[in-house]
Amino acid sequence: MSKNGHAIAGLDIGSAQTVIVIGHRNPVTGGLTLTGAGRAPCRGLKGGVVVNITESKLAVSKAAEEAEEMAKETVQNLLVGIRGSHVETYNHRGAVTISRTDKEITAEDVDNVTINAKAIQLSSDREIIHTVPQDFSVDKQAGVEDPVGMEGSHLSVDVHIAVAGSSHLSNIVKSINQAGFSCDDIIYGAYAVGDCVVSEEEKELGVALVDMGGQTTTLSVYADGSIRFTKELPIGGELITKDISYGLKTSFTAAQQLKEHYGCASVDLLENDETLEFMAVDGRTRREVNRRTLVEIIQSRVEEIFEMINQELQKSNYAEVIPGGLVLTGGGSKLPGIDKAAEEAFGMNVHLGNPIEVEGPPSIVTDPTYATAIGLLKYRHVGEWSRGHRPLRSPSILKKMKVWMDEVF
Repeated sequence: MSKNGHAIAGLDIGSAQTVIVIGHRNPVTGGLTLTGAGRAPCRGLKGGVVVNITESKLAVSKAAEEAEEMAKETVQNLLVGIRGSHVETYNHRGAVTISRTDKEITAEDVDNVTINAKAIQLSSDREIIHTVPQDFSVDKQAGVEDPVGMEGSHLSVDVHIAVAGSSHLSNIVKSINQAGFSCDDIIYGAYAVGDCVVSEEEKELGVALVDMGGQTTTLSVYADGSIRFTKELPIGGELITKDISYGLKTSFTAAQQLKEHYGCASVDLLENDETLEFMAVDGRTRREVNRRTLVEIIQSRVEEIFEMINQELQKSNYAEVIPGGLVLTGGGSKLPGIDKAAEEAFGMNVHLGNPIEVEGPPSIVTDPTYATAIGLLKYRHVGEWSRGHRPLRSPSILKKMKVWMDEVF
């Protein structure tokens, strides 16, 4: 295997599995070309929070080994996507007065007003990881995309702020370092996956994005070209697997296999009611179940998950500003028929999200499990953030980890 300084890897470290994607920016098209991907079960996180550094480290190592083998090259630095119960987001506003005689707004003024907007009160164990500008206003004229060069006395900005637990970030970075890799950047996974599967037209029109993971699901809303709302929900595909395991009295592994091979989101999709064989939880006794019974278990939980997501969407006050409908992505969206089930639950158009302007093996590009990791690469190589506004992030966590690395090594 070769080392290529132009290759970069995105790490989506999740509670159910850890995923790594390797890629390059296409110098001709400006798009992203993927060369390798790997995944590994992860027992070191729960709800996006590290509970076992050793297990987390092993998952990163295994996923990286698989990705490097496929790409036929090695990587050292990882773009890291984080999410989970410790991540919270806020909409906030900042304002500054332009006191210079010429009243012309400069890039420095934009930086200052954004810094003003992120001045929120946080406890000592929390830190800002992103500040995303949504809209600028000049002398109360809203909807300004880029105020630089304009004249005005008052400049304000609305921002979307992502805040995470400092200790949780440190533990994630330690896991990566102990696996032999460096953390190049920490990025909120909701931003990355949105950049991957939501088009600029959808962001402008208004659309909701549901990223279904194993233990967590992220709801995001875009409107008027920018991110407006995000919410981490403690629900995911593993709930369905657990329901199957409990209902059929079988192991989690056997339940997962039944879901993957015979499951779908609705009994209406069944063409025949075949009999399925599976191993009981003791690992010795063979049992049977009608496929319809299996799907009824799945459908019940899918309906409950969508009901919880819809409740959060209604509470967000953005449900009426998403004529573009809803986009589904993440590993949980691989369940056959889940898009149709979502259409019925939400009463709007729903489609499965596919990576935009990305080339590579179909096994990577078409698998929603890799969407967040691909989005991390787009963040670095393509940078297609809303209206060209790249999120401003706090570098403090990476600085802290550099100090820790120097002390340890």
